[in-house]
Amino acid sequence: MHELVERIKEPELCYVFAKNAARRGHPELATQAHRRAVDLRAERHETNTDAEFAAVRAIYAYEEALSFSKGKRTRATGTWQMVNRHGLLNTIHKRISAKSGDDVEAVLKELGMEDYSFDAVGAAYPDDIQQAAA
Repeated sequence: MHELVERIKEPELCYVFAKNAARRGHPELATQAHRRAVDLRAERHETNTDAEFAAVRAIYAYEEALSFSKGKRTRATGTWQMVNRHGLLNTIHKRISAKSGDDVEAVLKELGMEDYSFDAVGAAYPDDIQQAAA
């Protein structure tokens, strides 16, 4: 990650940086800034395990993909409601099973966050996801 992107400490500033970088012909810096925004937002969320952190990061990456494709900030309201009802890891299991995020996979890949997808979390922490679903 570029030093300029690493210095950013607020997600909102990452979005400003990404917009300016894209406008000035540096799409790789814009991609890094979007990824940094997701990381910063996930770090603010309280989690107990690495699997839960990865799950939160996947939800924020999903929101980022929705926002990027729609052109305005979009919140994954339904996903967060499922988290409140069923828990983080069980929500990831349900999202993987539903396969409703297939349209977002291409956007995540464009943003360089394919490793932040729900499927990637399921592949990285299969035992935790299955245990939460049981």
